[in-house]
Amino acid sequence: MEEMTPLERVVATLKGETPDRVPVALYFQSAAQFQMMEDDYTWKEVLNSPTRLYKNVLRQYEHYGADNFFLPLDFRADGEAFGSKSEYELRCGCGYRMPVVTEYAINSVDEIDDLEVPDPYKDGRCPVILQTIEKLSKKYGNKVPIVGFLNSPPDVATDVIAGNYSTVLPMIATDKENMHKLLSKITEHLVEFGKAMMDSGAHALATVSGGFNNLTIGPKDYAEFVAAYHKEIIGKLGVPYCYHQCQDATPFMDDIVATGTAAVAFHEKVDLAWAKEKYGKDVILAGNLGVSEADAVLYSGTPEQVKEETRKTLEIGKPGGKFWLSAGCEVHHALPEENIFAMIKAAKQYGAY
Repeated sequence: MEEMTPLERVVATLKGETPDRVPVALYFQSAAQFQMMEDDYTWKEVLNSPTRLYKNVLRQYEHYGADNFFLPLDFRADGEAFGSKSEYELRCGCGYRMPVVTEYAINSVDEIDDLEVPDPYKDGRCPVILQTIEKLSKKYGNKVPIVGFLNSPPDVATDVIAGNYSTVLPMIATDKENMHKLLSKITEHLVEFGKAMMDSGAHALATVSGGFNNLTIGPKDYAEFVAAYHKEIIGKLGVPYCYHQCQDATPFMDDIVATGTAAVAFHEKVDLAWAKEKYGKDVILAGNLGVSEADAVLYSGTPEQVKEETRKTLEIGKPGGKFWLSAGCEVHHALPEENIFAMIKAAKQYGAY
C-alpha cells in the first residue's frame, strides 16, 4: 500500500477503512518542557505566545514523528477564560511547572448565576490557542491532524470554583442542582471554544476526564455529571472527538462509548484485549502503552522493552482496524526521549496492514 500522510491515515480509520499502518496518536502534555528547556523558555512564556507555542507544538510531528498535533498542552486555559488566575512559580524537574490556579473565578455556589460564559476569541489564553491552530493549519492543515483540546466539564469546574475538588466532589453528592448549573455554563463555553478551534483549522477535538475517575466517582454519578456533558458537546459540535479517561475506565466504558465519541483513549489499567473484543467494532480504540505507573514501560523500560511492548499492543489492537497506537496517558516530561522514539519507530515497523 502506498504511504499515506498522517491526516490520510487517521481519516481512513475514522471512515472504517484500512490505513497503510496504525496511526500513532499521542496526548503530548508536559513533554512540551523538553523544547522549553532547549529554548530556555518558561511555561508562562510559551503558553502566552502563539509564536512560541506554535514552535513547541511542531515538535510533536517534526521531531518525534507522531501522527497528530495536540493542543493546548495544559488544563488551566478554560478556568482562566472564566476569570481564574494562575501562577507558574512552583518548580518541576528542570523548568517551571504548568500553571496552578491561585485565585478562582467564583468563591461559592452563590456566585454561579453571575458567572459569565467566556468569549473564546477574547478571554484568557483562548486566543493564543486559536492563533496557534491557525499557524499550524497554514503549514500542515492538509497533511497532519490538528487536534484541539476541551477539558472535561467537571474538571474545568475545579478550576473555576474555590476549593477545587474539595468543593466539586461534595457538590456532586449533596448539591446536584448547583453542580448542573455550573456544568451547563462550562459546557456552553466548551461548545463555543470547540467551534472556534474548528473554525481556526483544527480537524478534531480531544478531551481528558482526569480527576473524575474510578478512584473518585461511581458509575451512576459518572454517567450524570461526566459522560452526559460530553455527549452534549459531541452532539452540538458534530466533529471527530477523542475521549481519554484517566485511571481505570473499565466501569465507565459503556457510558463513554455511548457519548458518540469517535475514539476512546484509555489508561494502561484497562485490558486492551477486553476492550477490543467488546468495543472494537463500535469505536476507535486508542491504547495504551504503560506510561503513568512507576513500572510503566515508557517511563522505566529500555527502548528494546518499549519496542517489544509496542509490538504486543499492535498485535491486539491492529486486527480489523479502528485502532490508534497511544500511551496510557500523557506523554510527559519524565519520559526518556529515546522511549518515545522507540514507540513510534516500532509502530512503523509492526503497524503496517
